[in-house]
Amino acid sequence: MDHYERQEIPFHTALHRPLLVLGGERNLVLMLGVIAGVFIFSLAQAWAAVVGILLWVVGQWGLAQAAKFDPLLSKTGARHVRYAKYYPAQATPFARCRDIQ
Repeated sequence: MDHYERQEIPFHTALHRPLLVLGGERNLVLMLGVIAGVFIFSLAQAWAAVVGILLWVVGQWGLAQAAKFDPLLSKTGARHVRYAKYYPAQATPFARCRDIQ
């Protein structure tokens, strides 16, 4: 009887983990940083700097909370909105049949 050695191939987690920056989705965090930076640096007023900092803090917290729910929420959420009209939620055996247009 032949003895087969078990083969293992390392699969690095960086290949399948979503790209998160500061706990939020990377492209959304970078876009938020640009918008907050416009308020902070470009307008050059004290009230604009306060608004920019508040926007950054609250927005970053919101993006981190959304990433805890689903790390790819911007992609899956947009797909859900786009496909919502094609797949109506009818979770009963007595629902009437609908034609997909």
